[in-house]
Formats: sequence, structure tokens, C-alpha cells
Amino acid sequence: VGQPAKYWVQFKDKADSPYSVLRPVEFLSPRALELRQRHHIPVDEMDIPVNESYIRQVLALDSGMRLLTRSKWMNGITVYSEQDSILARILELPCVAFAEQTVAMNYPETYLDSVFVFKPQGDVAQSAPLKWDYGKGDDQIRMNHAQWLHRLGYHGEGMLMMVMDAGFYHVDTLHFFRDIFDDNRVLGVRNYVQMGRSPFSTGTHGTNVLSCIASSSPGELMGTAPMAMFYLCQTEDGRSEHKVEEDNWVAGIEFADSLGCQVLNSSLGYTKFDDTLHVRTRDSLTGKVSRASRAATIAASKGMLVCNSAGNEGGGRWNYIGCPADAEGILSVAAVNTKGKRAMFSSVGPTADGRIKPDVAAIGFGCYVGGINGTVNPSAGTSFSSPIMAGMVACLWQAFPDKSNYEIMDAVRASGSQASQPDTALGYGIPDFLKAS
Repeated sequence: VGQPAKYWVQFKDKADSPYSVLRPVEFLSPRALELRQRHHIPVDEMDIPVNESYIRQVLALDSGMRLLTRSKWMNGITVYSEQDSILARILELPCVAFAEQTVAMNYPETYLDSVFVFKPQGDVAQSAPLKWDYGKGDDQIRMNHAQWLHRLGYHGEGMLMMVMDAGFYHVDTLHFFRDIFDDNRVLGVRNYVQMGRSPFSTGTHGTNVLSCIASSSPGELMGTAPMAMFYLCQTEDGRSEHKVEEDNWVAGIEFADSLGCQVLNSSLGYTKFDDTLHVRTRDSLTGKVSRASRAATIAASKGMLVCNSAGNEGGGRWNYIGCPADAEGILSVAAVNTKGKRAMFSSVGPTADGRIKPDVAAIGFGCYVGGINGTVNPSAGTSFSSPIMAGMVACLWQAFPDKSNYEIMDAVRASGSQASQPDTALGYGIPDFLKAS
């Protein structure tokens, strides 16, 4: 056995595909197709799945190889192998355009024969919260006047959201999330890090993040869109920081697109990797270097509204936003305190090609999240300002379903506290959702 590792393999084309843009029902859900039609977004070759014969050629090189993820937008796959010479052999295949090692592992990865599957137990329902008492989350709702959206009857009903994170420990049992499970509004769960393992068994970060949107515990903590429907994906590997996680991220956002998710929250960012051969510099922040950033921009072109945390590097050695916060066509979210001042840790822009980033801001210092022990805890980070914003955006879009994702983002930016003079610290500022509506 050689060095266990994961590899990204990119193909040259999609020649001889059995799929056709004329038969999109074979690779996009009815909901995804309905959203494309509503917003006049064509199905194109980028939507065509990766060529299965090319995948088979790669897998044939090593009987122990595992196919982990695939990306139709990037036209590639991630595989796991324990053969030392496998990268050179992959590159020799005529169908391969590019390949690289994305993580060298200290120990062989164990894969489960049985796959964790989560499905709702019945039809989606809507049990309205007893009262709209925001509890400790009051400031993080009112800072952006999102309570007015709620008073007008927009709490996320009918909106499909994806949350991608590092695991959702105990989300299936905590009382904050009882309603979304009782109402069958968690529609699916995936783990791209350790295939087959339950994302409910590891990682507290995703639990905290989801509570900012989905918590429904009046008088204790209410999320910004607690009546939405959700898919949950673990794409982040809390054990290390490697490039493979960006490819997990791409797989997750493509999954969200195929399902017809309208709003996606990612409280994730990539600026440096444990492998010193993979170096990201300030000049990389163009939105076109990282595969995750490129996928975020493609998702926007397909009609999805992506919220991504700006990052917590402000004032540090890196200082700037990360990837995919540098992506064009998304909302990158900075953090402010309860008085509306920028949190010291909140990463700054602009992008390397001079675009305004971050885009907008919400409370990320002095915010409250649902903890894995069932208590509401103070916390800090753009990891929380982003989902707070994502839930608000979902409610706004619910109010104006015929508007495109770009029109919703434009309205959010235009309602910002410094919309007339955006800067590199808070972008267009703190949006006013009463004004945006």
C-alpha cells in the first residue's frame, strides 16, 4: 500500500454523452427546471453530467480506487487511491485535461459499506410558531429590520435552502430544530467528507450556523427563516484544511442546483492549506482561480442566490476575504457588532480585480446561536452573519418570487446603510429589509 490520497481529475470534453439539453428531466429535478423556466435560464452543456466512460477509464487504473465526487460544471471528479504512482497514470489518459493531488492522508480512509440515508417521514407541513418572540436573537433580527418581513407574513415558507458546512452534530435531536423535522422540512442530508457517515454525528459549526436560520424556539432563539425547507451538506473536513474541501464544496452546490435550491449559505472560506504545495495569494482573489469561487458564480448564473461569509482574517496576516467569498454574483457577508460597527476580525476587500467585497453586513459579534447542549450561546464570526443574512434574503425573495436572484441582491445592496459610498470593509453596509421590500 502506498500513500493514501485524494485527487482532482478534470476531463477534456463531454463527447458522446448519452444526455442531452433537450431532455433535462434526466439530470435536473422538476423544481430546478421550474425555477429555470421562471427566470428564463436555459439548460446548456455545462449542465450535462460528466462522461461515465471517462470515469470508468480512471477507475480502471486501480481496483481499490474510490469515486468520491463529480462536477458537471468543472467537468471533473474526485477520487481516492492508495497507489503512489496513480497521478502520473491518470495524466496519461487521453480524456484527461488536468489532474492534481488535493490531499495526502496520514492514514488510509475507511469507507462504510452501508450508506447513511436521510429522508423525511412524510409530506412537508407548516406548523406556525406560537409567537414571534426572538429571545436572545432579537438584535440580529432587528439590526436589518427583518422583523418587518416576518410581520408581513414572510418567514421562508416554500423557499428551499441549502446549508453547506462542517457537520451538523445533534441537529436531528435538538429542540431548536424540532419544527423543521416534525414538519418534514429537512428534505435531505449528504456527507461529502466521509461518504456514508451521518453528518449529524460530527461537527458543531454547522449546528450553530443552521440555528441562525432555522431555529424555532420562541422566547429563546428564532432564526431568520425558520419556516423554510432545507437540505444539509457536510463539505468541510474539520480534521484538516486541504484543497479537496473546495471540490466537496463544488459537489454540494451542484447538488443544490440540481434540486432547485434558491438560497445557499456557506460559512466556509479557503485562504491557506496544510499542503504547502497549494498556495493561495492575494492575487488569487479574482473569483476565477478557486474552483469553489468559479462554481459559486456559475450557480448564480443558474439562478441561485449564494451567501458566503467574508471570513475572519481582518487584522491578521491574511486580512482579506477568502474563496469563495471573492466570487462574482454572490453576497459576501461581513460582520458588525450590535451597534453596527465592523467587527475587528471581519475580513476586508476588495477582490484582486478591484470589485467591491464584502457586499453587505449583519451582526456577527454579539450574536447568539443554538449550541449542541441545547442552550443559546453568544458567539462571533462572519460564519453567523452570513446565515443570518441568508435567511433574511430568503424571506425577501419569498415576498417577490418573480424577481431574479440578481434583482434580489441588487435590492439588498441598494438598501444598505452605505449604499451610496460602498467601501472595502462593509461593502454596501447593513441592509434595511423594510426598505428593500
